[in-house]
Amino acid sequence: MTAPPPDPRIQRAPSLKRALISLAAALAIPLVALQIWWGYHDYEKARERAETDALAQADATSLGVLQFFSQAEQLLTSTAEQFGPDGLTSVFCDQHMARITDLLPFLVNVVVVGPDGDVLCSQVEITGRVSATSWSWWAEVRANPVFTIGRPAESDITSGWVLPIIAPQTDRAGEFAAALVGTVDLVGLDQYFGTVNLPEDHLITVATADRIVIARSRDAATRVGRSLPPQYGSDREVGPGRSVAAGPDLAGIQRTWGQIEVPQGWIIYAGVREEAVYGPALQETLRHLAITLLVVLIAFLLAGHSYRDIAGALTELGNRTRDIARGEPVVVPIKTPSEVAEVFERFNETIVSREQAQRREQEARARYKTIFDNVVFGLYLSTSDGRFLEVNSALATMLGYESPAALLPVGTHALYASGEERGRLVQHTLSSGEVPPSEVDWLCADGRPITVRLSGKLILGQDDEPLLEMIVQDITEERRTEHELRQTQKMDAMGQLAGGIAHDFNNLLTVIGGNVELLEDDIPPDDPLRRDLAEISRATKRATSLTRRLLTFSSKQRRGDQVADANEIISGLRKLLIPLIGEDVALETDLGGGPFPIAIDPGELEQVVLNLVLNARDALPRGGTIRITTAASDRDAEEGVLGMALSVTDDGVGMAPEIRQRIFEPFFTTKPMGRGTGLGLSTVYGIVMRAGGSMEVETQAGEGTAMRIWLPRTQFELSETEPEANLVEGGHETILVVEDEAQVMELVRRTLSESGYRVVTATDGVAALDVFQACQPPVQLVLTDVVMPHLGGPELADKLDLIAPDVPVLFMSGYVENRSLSEALEQEPDLLLRKPFSPNELRARVRRILDLAAVARPGSPP
Repeated sequence: MTAPPPDPRIQRAPSLKRALISLAAALAIPLVALQIWWGYHDYEKARERAETDALAQADATSLGVLQFFSQAEQLLTSTAEQFGPDGLTSVFCDQHMARITDLLPFLVNVVVVGPDGDVLCSQVEITGRVSATSWSWWAEVRANPVFTIGRPAESDITSGWVLPIIAPQTDRAGEFAAALVGTVDLVGLDQYFGTVNLPEDHLITVATADRIVIARSRDAATRVGRSLPPQYGSDREVGPGRSVAAGPDLAGIQRTWGQIEVPQGWIIYAGVREEAVYGPALQETLRHLAITLLVVLIAFLLAGHSYRDIAGALTELGNRTRDIARGEPVVVPIKTPSEVAEVFERFNETIVSREQAQRREQEARARYKTIFDNVVFGLYLSTSDGRFLEVNSALATMLGYESPAALLPVGTHALYASGEERGRLVQHTLSSGEVPPSEVDWLCADGRPITVRLSGKLILGQDDEPLLEMIVQDITEERRTEHELRQTQKMDAMGQLAGGIAHDFNNLLTVIGGNVELLEDDIPPDDPLRRDLAEISRATKRATSLTRRLLTFSSKQRRGDQVADANEIISGLRKLLIPLIGEDVALETDLGGGPFPIAIDPGELEQVVLNLVLNARDALPRGGTIRITTAASDRDAEEGVLGMALSVTDDGVGMAPEIRQRIFEPFFTTKPMGRGTGLGLSTVYGIVMRAGGSMEVETQAGEGTAMRIWLPRTQFELSETEPEANLVEGGHETILVVEDEAQVMELVRRTLSESGYRVVTATDGVAALDVFQACQPPVQLVLTDVVMPHLGGPELADKLDLIAPDVPVLFMSGYVENRSLSEALEQEPDLLLRKPFSPNELRARVRRILDLAAVARPGSPP
């Protein structure tokens, strides 16, 4: 350490007199402060002794209280038990009262109380009838006849405040029979608690839990029975039921109090006068302070004779400053002139500043280490050539390594799925000096790919070596969720489109199919036109099937669920499937023990199997095998849900991962133009989801595909196939038809009119209300579309229900978007005629609703 240049200010030291005065003052102030602290310490000791004394006196009093009531309980209870309930009668006092008085001298009166509360006799003479039922203890002892110490009260028999002590007796049934009751004069109660010989400066007060004074070592006659003021209470708790306080007593004398709660619920206050406690301590403190001031004065006088000693000390200090030049640390003496002390203080400040800087650096390193090891994101520090210098636990866990030590030797080269991607990132960072936020594919320890988001900065290490300080976030799940959200949005958008198309097609198909059926009814069986009409009818049915598939895909239509046996349906499809798949494809079925009752529309289950088999056939361009299997599944048995596993597997070409991700997208197909609609698997997926099931795909390019479906089993019985509706006779009722599509309205009007009904029409709900109210004879059935301008079908039905609640409303629609109406129709499916419908279906449904309404009309409305 080099010596600092000499400071000329050292030669301008203050006078020696000032230094000596400072020295004396430095001696006096600590001594005076010490005496003040000592006095305060004595004061605190005296306070602690006073609190200890007060608590000890309270403990002694509580022991006297416990002994007194223990003896009172023994004597009074044993006396009562000696005579028993039969002996505690009205003649008790005449025969035994003198003996009782000798046994219980501390009682001012003894009374016997009968089972009904009447006082049978008393040691003190009473006149008239006295009842104990109004006494505070009566209800408690009557309900629970055990030894009881009552609440202090003013006696009805003796004057003054007394404390009742009750020893009840019970009959054989354990009920209250009689009681021997003694009363203690509260004015003299303190003599039994051991407070007679208290020191003059001590005071004992015993109070109930509600602060009523029941005993006092002084002025008992004027204080007993009164309430304590609010200032009585504990300032500091020293144990369970024990506390200390400081404050005035009822006479205004300052005291230190000890407070104890006894098992009877009473509180004992023991107070010691502060004057007797702190007076000696204050006198001792003043004496010590006077002695100290005398010592300080002597020190000032002696300071004048200490010049040579102080001057020698200053010389020594001057010699010690030379140690700085030798690089040795210097301790500043306490008594040093200001100029010399300033030099030493600056030197010491430099040392302190250096130590503080080193400590802050160590703390910063410790904080960085803590954050680095415990942050939830992956962190690493690496060289530009990919060597790891540091990695944290979160990164090791993210990549599947046991510890950071296991990951360190791996390096960044092994993590990137594409080495070129890493090269571009590093090159850009080195050229621009910044790490661009990037999303890259990494490989875990087990080869599993994940997507991570990288961010960080370029820093310089030793010898200006460029280092990458990076933050790594695993966003694999985030990207998967985003992908699923996009798929859901796409499905919803396509569903809306498909639903709208199917709605318009249903109206057209209703008109086409209905008019074809009417033409078939009007021409002879051998007419050549019937063959053309049959072709139109078959095309209409195929179009109807397509619209149903569109509505099923878009979730706009849910066909009525039935309970179907999956094995039976698959067996019935086998004959249809064999010619469809071709001669070079073998179809194998392995149907597990059944039946398997599934809550699903049989047609939808057929559609599921048919679509899966046809897709499997398309994956076998050179032939192969398609296998259909069913089996019971207890996948959710722990939750009480059993199911059926349906699998359709093939040994065909399989699918690549990018194709696998899109197979459930609507209108996505890998088939040539004109050979596929792209709705097959999306429709299958929608049917399975609505049935409460799940669907999984196992496939690999060149190794075939397995479509696995799980459907929950139902406890309901298998549904029976309903017979096709026959031709139905018409009627003569008046029917209001509400339909905004002119061609559909004309078909309905013609069909019903030709069946004998009187038909009136309206194009929307508002017009329908006017027609309904003006029609004569009255309308007996309203047949309405669901979606119409101005006022829709559900709203029209609500208004008609207020006007004519007994007139039924039959809805007709290809699909129902109104949730409340859809829920209502699930309970009453007959009230919805789904489009497209045939004239015969229309006649049958109208006739059924009219017949049901006729049966229900005498009772409650349908």
